[in-house]
Amino acid sequence: MSNKLVYLTLIIIFFPALAYAQDPKFILPLGCDLGQDCWPVKYVDVDTKDGALQDFKCTEKTSDGHKGTDFAIPSAYKMKRGVDVFAALDGKVLRIRDGENDYVKSKEDLESIQEARKECGNAVLIDHGNGLQTIYCHLKQDSVVVQPKQEVRQGQKIGQVGQSGMAEFPHLHFGVHWEGGIVDPFTGLLNTDGCGKMKHSMWKDEAVLYEPVVIFDGGFRSKVPDFEAIKRGEENPEEISISSAAFVFWAGFYNLEEGDQVALQVFDPDGKLFVERHETLEKNRARQFYFAGRKIGNVQLMKGTYTATATVKQKGGFSKEKKFSVGVR
Repeated sequence: MSNKLVYLTLIIIFFPALAYAQDPKFILPLGCDLGQDCWPVKYVDVDTKDGALQDFKCTEKTSDGHKGTDFAIPSAYKMKRGVDVFAALDGKVLRIRDGENDYVKSKEDLESIQEARKECGNAVLIDHGNGLQTIYCHLKQDSVVVQPKQEVRQGQKIGQVGQSGMAEFPHLHFGVHWEGGIVDPFTGLLNTDGCGKMKHSMWKDEAVLYEPVVIFDGGFRSKVPDFEAIKRGEENPEEISISSAAFVFWAGFYNLEEGDQVALQVFDPDGKLFVERHETLEKNRARQFYFAGRKIGNVQLMKGTYTATATVKQKGGFSKEKKFSVGVR
C-alpha cells in the first residue's frame, strides 16, 4: 500500500469495546498457503523520518510511511478466481467500504483516488477491544460480506483479496493499530521503535515468517510476454504448440536487491538445457519480471514436458528457487 495513506474515510477511532487479552495472536488473514501462493512482500516502515524507510529487519522491504503488512497473491487471474480474507481475531466491525474497482490504475486514476482519500480501497475495520484494531485494505470489488456493528469470529470470512484503491498489484494490506499507534505484528512493537528489535510475534502461526525475496509467478509463452497483460490477469497457457515460432519462459520477483543474482533456466524433455539467462541486479527492485526464450527455426521444439527453474542468490548466502513446467504438443 502506498506511503502515508489515510486509512479509508473510515478514519480510525479508538472505541472502548471488547476487553481483549493483552497478548493477542492473529491468524494469517487470507486463505492461501503462505510461501506457496501468497507471501508477505512489504512490511511496516519503522523509520518515521520523511524520505527514510526501513523494515523491522533493517532492510528496505517497505515504502516511506507504510503502516501495515502487504500479503501478495500471484496474479490478477488468481484474484479473479477468489482468495478469501478472514478476520485475524474476534471483534466487532466498525466500518466498511465496497464498490471500488480492481483495475490497473493510470496516473490520473491514482490522483483521483488520493483526492477522494480512498487509498485503502475497499476495506474492513475491526475493533478487538483494549484499543486494538485491525484494518484490511484493497479488497476485491463487491466482495465484502460483513456490516458495521457485526460481531465476527477469528477466521470468519470478511471479503476477498483485490486491487482496489492505491494498489499496484493484487494484495491484502493488513494493518494493526493499538493504543493510538501503528504496531508491527512481526515484532509487537510500535513503528516508532526502530528496527532490529523484538518484543514478541503477534502471529498465532509461527510459519508467518519474513520473506527476504519472493518468486511469485511464472509461466511459458509462444512469444515475448506482454507483462502489462499479465498484470491485468492474462492466464498462462496450459500447453504450447510444437509449431510455435518461439518458446519463452518468464518469472516475476518481489524484493530483489542490488547484487542479487537471478537465473532462468529451461530444459527440454530429455533434460538438456534449452535456454538460460543470468542477471545481476544493479539496484533494488520491489517488483521485477524477466524472461528467457528462443526463436524456433534452427532449433526445433520436441513433444513432451519442458521444465524451467527461476533462482535468486543473495550476497548473504540466502537463495530461493521455484520450478515450472509445461507440455508441448
